Amino acid sequence: MRLFFALGLDEKANQAARDRLVRYNHHLFGVGRAVPDQNLHLTLAFLGEVPDTKLPALQAAASNLDLPAFSLTTSGVEIWEQPKIACVTFNQPPSALFELANHLQTLSVWPAKADSHAFTPHITLRRGVKDDNALDLPTLPAQTFACQQFGLYASPSSASDESIPRDNEGRALYQCLHQFSLC
Repeated sequence: MRLFFALGLDEKANQAARDRLVRYNHHLFGVGRAVPDQNLHLTLAFLGEVPDTKLPALQAAASNLDLPAFSLTTSGVEIWEQPKIACVTFNQPPSALFELANHLQTLSVWPAKADSHAFTPHITLRRGVKDDNALDLPTLPAQTFACQQFGLYASPSSASDESIPRDNEGRALYQCLHQFSLC
């Protein structure tokens, strides 16, 4: 199964900020495919295809991390020409976020897929956005998220699999397999 570690940003403390982000995403007009509301997240480490047999070891390794909780404050929305997304960016992300991502990307049991760029925290709102003029981007009011946990998520690897949970528009939803607490 295709796995990744992420901040789901769905703790109760974040409900109001997440709801505002969802409403903002619904009001974007222009080119691109909106990410389903339930799939909004901040990827920490993309692991790729991982055998089911490695799942217990991954969960154990992530459970052993002793890292602090932190807060993130959004700074705005940007269009990134590669990989053609509209995404929320953050104002001065804390070093604890980078430390968490680094630990998860370098787990000895299954290191993350090599990436061509440095970890840049963001939440993807839309995919297939070609340039700055493709989307009307109203100002996003700053939202602060309390990051007290992270999760191990499964991403559907086959769009035609009927067993995959879907939203009301038929888009595949990520499944959180396990949550881990930050100190």
